[in-house]
Amino acid sequence: MIKTLIVSAFTSIVLFLPTSAVQFDIESFGQSLNGWRKNRTASYTIDNHAYRTHRPTISPTPGGGIFVSTRVEHAPRIGKLTTSYIELAFSPTGILLTGQLRVVVKGQQITTGMITRPPLPTKGEGEAPVEDPTPWNTPTTQLVNDLFKGLDTELGKLAKSDLAGKRDLVSRLFTKDYGSADLAGALRHNLNLMLKYTQ
Repeated sequence: MIKTLIVSAFTSIVLFLPTSAVQFDIESFGQSLNGWRKNRTASYTIDNHAYRTHRPTISPTPGGGIFVSTRVEHAPRIGKLTTSYIELAFSPTGILLTGQLRVVVKGQQITTGMITRPPLPTKGEGEAPVEDPTPWNTPTTQLVNDLFKGLDTELGKLAKSDLAGKRDLVSRLFTKDYGSADLAGALRHNLNLMLKYTQ
């Protein structure tokens, strides 16, 4: 009798626990980056530069959404590894709510800070917000663009304090062998795939 009551109570609690409708497809994300290896990373090249993405960590958020974070590393032929982090929070319906980019360069960590989804445009005072039908001007697109503008700003600040005198920004910031590697492009590629496989 007591055992039955305990089972019934537990079942009731489970039924009332918040569940998240949003899902992140880790396997498809990994396949799009050349597949997960046994060490839980995917290795690939972009413009002849080697990158490695770590299997993302997914955790539930209090509101019923999910928080997805991953580490992206650039492995130059000469010089130190450059480590970056992409951190995204999604609503229960899969809408991107916040994002942050962090990069460790020359032992220094730079960050965009947490960027929040901009509000939807409204028709007038007191009226419900309306989703912008223009694909390149949605709140999600604005959030992503703000993330990379923030990253460019922080990289620019770091470049001003660097005295190496290299001809291009990326070479000055990272290593002599970094060459034409586009870190922002690699991060954007990963972020776009993360958005694609979140539903």
